[in-house]
Amino acid sequence: MYKTPSFRTSLLFVCIITFYFTNCASVETPNRLRKEIDLQGHRGARGLKPENTWPAFEEAIKHKMVTLELDTVLTKDKRVVIHHDSDTNPVICQNADGSEIKKTSLYDLTLAELQSYDCGTKKNSNFPKQIPVPGTKLLSLEEFFEKAALAEKKSKEIYEFNIETKFPDDGSAPDSLVKEHTEKLIQIIEKYKVTERSTIQSFDLRTLNYAKAKNSKIKTSALFVPTYFQGFLMTIGFGNGYRDTILSVAKEKQADIISPYFLYVTPKFVNEAHNKGLFVIPWTVNTEKEMKRLVSCGVDGIISDYPDLLDSVVRKKP
Repeated sequence: MYKTPSFRTSLLFVCIITFYFTNCASVETPNRLRKEIDLQGHRGARGLKPENTWPAFEEAIKHKMVTLELDTVLTKDKRVVIHHDSDTNPVICQNADGSEIKKTSLYDLTLAELQSYDCGTKKNSNFPKQIPVPGTKLLSLEEFFEKAALAEKKSKEIYEFNIETKFPDDGSAPDSLVKEHTEKLIQIIEKYKVTERSTIQSFDLRTLNYAKAKNSKIKTSALFVPTYFQGFLMTIGFGNGYRDTILSVAKEKQADIISPYFLYVTPKFVNEAHNKGLFVIPWTVNTEKEMKRLVSCGVDGIISDYPDLLDSVVRKKP
């Protein structure tokens, strides 16, 4: 007589399936489209220094990241500022006198007003290794490129840039804002003559359309995040339909890169992306185990909050 499997047996079955589908070393590794894995410091080096500030980008440079990854928002006076959210973040920024700031839309603040904040004193409690840098100010994109040029001259290295456009999370950004932000971003990229080594990425895929229309030489990257349910299914070895969907969408948007949350990545996913001519650069990868798994999957790059760990794991340093 057939017996219903015990809970322990069922759990073991799920674990076996999970290992089979997520352990890339169990199958043949797809060929990488990049000769060298693109190591990207997320928000500079969020795990080590205050995010999206020059000290964080310096930290990424120190650990020999190939690409500096950053976020941008358009201000009230139509300047491109490096900041993750379209609202101010009282968790990581404060007034110069140490008093609390209020959560305010960046669309209602000028660059000068934003640069009056201290975004280096407060330590992000989610990152215990993060070292505060008191008095650190937010950067305009122009200031960032000027500092990057000086760093390149000093180090005799050439960096790549992965620049994200950020909009309100509720999807309320009108087409006019997405277009204006993207076009101003490209104007600055062109001004500093870094077109060939810049990527524009976004979860708002309208950005990709406007970027290609403005300058077809600009690389674009389609960002994707799963729902909790989708993430759960992918964690236990299912969800290939979700993977197929984002691959189709990225190709339809003429993206050069697909940049999904790391749970999407399997050898099959990477192989299918490569067959479509898409580079695969997952985010945000902060453990040695996951970094090794993704390398074995044949990804073209990895985005991490911890450039020190990423450098050590991928370049196999002790």
